Amino acid sequence: MLELDWSGKVRGSVSAQGLSSPSPDGSKFIRATDHTSVEDSRGHELGTLEGDLISYGLSSWADDGRHICGIVFPSGNGPDTGTGSLWIGAPGEKNRIVGPIGKSGSAAAVAACSIKNNRAIVVGGLFPHWPPQATRYLMSTDIEVVNLTTGTIEYHHQYPLGYLAGQGTPGVAPDWVLVSASPDGHYVAESGVFNGTTAIRELPSGRIVASLHGSVHGFSWDGSRLVVSRWNGGSDYEAELLRWADQKVIWHRAGLAQSMLARPDSADVLIGIGGAEGGAPELVVVNGAGAATTIARDALVTWPCPCPAGP
Repeated sequence: MLELDWSGKVRGSVSAQGLSSPSPDGSKFIRATDHTSVEDSRGHELGTLEGDLISYGLSSWADDGRHICGIVFPSGNGPDTGTGSLWIGAPGEKNRIVGPIGKSGSAAAVAACSIKNNRAIVVGGLFPHWPPQATRYLMSTDIEVVNLTTGTIEYHHQYPLGYLAGQGTPGVAPDWVLVSASPDGHYVAESGVFNGTTAIRELPSGRIVASLHGSVHGFSWDGSRLVVSRWNGGSDYEAELLRWADQKVIWHRAGLAQSMLARPDSADVLIGIGGAEGGAPELVVVNGAGAATTIARDALVTWPCPCPAGP
């Protein structure tokens, strides 16, 4: 794994063995081998983590850059059993477990964890095929807002599954959504898997505060801006950075946005953009004024959840 700064300069590298979940500022990451530890960006171990390894495959770094929130299960129970609990820990600190969380029939994962706001957003997910045995999609089944101190579910919303659950008309695509969460746990973007539209939901009120065209890949650090892919027909895609409150487009260019990374305490975002007609992917930094710089080619960034690696 290469370590890049926000100008694209290579600052170092570490082994990718067992690499998982870098912190938002890129200064540390989790490595799961024969034990689970937190290392700095140079590969020096900062401490070990207690708990079952499955908690880190379904985890998210908290907004303080120190704590990690994950999902743990009783022995013999899988991630789709609805028996999970929320795990909160840090190197050198006794972990806490609150819950229960998650619903039977879908795998729960932490989409955002905010120590500042004392909440986590837990999202249930499935990988169904549509039509049966054809294209495989990731979809969200429900969201829960969990109080980090008490484990109380402060808000729950379940998404309709359509014909996947034996409802609706056979042969008609259900209105599945894929959820992205803001780092502070205050908003989720619910992007339709098939219909190309997104709703922004405020939490924990559950109120819909905006709707827009396109699919959301993530929020800026303060939750005010979105990285969006917009399909214009055929193979014509556009990547956008926009302010969701008034839908003002701050930056755009041709290409398919595939991933994004929010820079902590900054308006900057890093966007992974697929190359036109199968060309090389690029990493593009866009600042608060909409100025963009390509910092790497033939490179990908896949943080945040469900996975791993960014500057």
